[in-house]
Parts: sequence; structure tokens; C-alpha cells
Amino acid sequence: MKKEGTIAMFRYWDMLRAGRPSPFRTQIDPTAIKGRLPDTFILEFDDSNELRFRLAGTNICAVFGRELRHLPFAQIWREEDQEAVGALARATLLQEAVVLAEARGTSRQGRRATFEVLLLPLDAGPGQPRAIGLATPVDRPFWMGAHAIENLQLDEARLIDTDAPPALDIGAQAPSLAPEDLEPADRERTRRVRHLVVLDGGRS
Repeated sequence: MKKEGTIAMFRYWDMLRAGRPSPFRTQIDPTAIKGRLPDTFILEFDDSNELRFRLAGTNICAVFGRELRHLPFAQIWREEDQEAVGALARATLLQEAVVLAEARGTSRQGRRATFEVLLLPLDAGPGQPRAIGLATPVDRPFWMGAHAIENLQLDEARLIDTDAPPALDIGAQAPSLAPEDLEPADRERTRRVRHLVVLDGGRS
């Protein structure tokens, strides 16, 4: 994790869950994360089992130049990445996985910016899986908000095993899912789950 806001959100979520797979939705206090709210979003399944934005912060909507509430989550990603991103998001909602991703956004004018995306599961009750997410520009360029991002390209993603003893501090470099780096260098600190690389750790 590179951004302080991402680290702070993860630590807040981790504190609330108190050892459970995820905290209750009702435990999230907007005033406790008010500095992160503009970059925060909530995901849920609609009646047709499609992942949609339940809520989206003002910064995220400004970045994409439109209101994202109720829109499919896949719409903000390029077509080639929608299946992979959907699988990652479903892992968060259905398997209570923590997902950390890095993505590049491209504006209609061809400008580019890098984003750090965090997905955290929430317990909203039986049959109501949800996720709270954070999408933060790694460096917020001067043009952001004036030139809308058309879509995001998934560069890398990882699952964080929050129930394992911490092996790496949050913020340290972690193995990615980039095609050229599928085999982690440190096999003792990482393990593979299907086609994903899991980084053990998360608790401080």
C-alpha cells in the first residue's frame, strides 16, 4: 500500500472486525473516515446478481465525470479487464477477501493517472454481501476533475491474507499479478491461491 489514506482505511477496517472475517456494515462511522469519504465507494449485488455502486464519493464521481451511483462496477474498467476485476470484487463480497490493486486511468484527452484501489468486505447481514472500497490517485495531477477518466486498466492486484501472521509491513513491496511477475521471489512469505498471489499479513 502506497497511499496513507489506503493504509488508514485498512487499519480502521481491521480494527473494527476485531478478528472476524469482516466488520458489520453498521460499525462503519462516516465521521471516523470523513477525510477518505470523497474517495470511498460501496459495492453490492443488484437483483440480477450484477455488481453495482451503491454509493460513490464526490472525488470518484468527479474523476469519471459522472454520477456512479447504481452503475455497474465494470463500467469504469476497460473491456479487457472487466472479467478479472469482476472476479476480484466477487471474491471480496462472497469470500470476504481483501483486494489491493493498482490501475491506470486514461482521460478522453489521452492523459494518464495511476490509482490505488482497495476492496474490503462488509457484513450487512445474511444474503446481503457488500464491500467498501477506496480509489485514490497515487499522484493527483493538475488536470484531474477537469478531464474525465474514461476507464481504468488493471496493472496488478493482490489478495491480502488478513488471518495470517504478519510477514511484511503494510507498505512494503508485495508480489503482483502482472504477467511478468507471477512467481513470487520469497516463497516463504507468499503462497498461491488458484491464479492469485496471496500476501500473508495485514495485522499490526
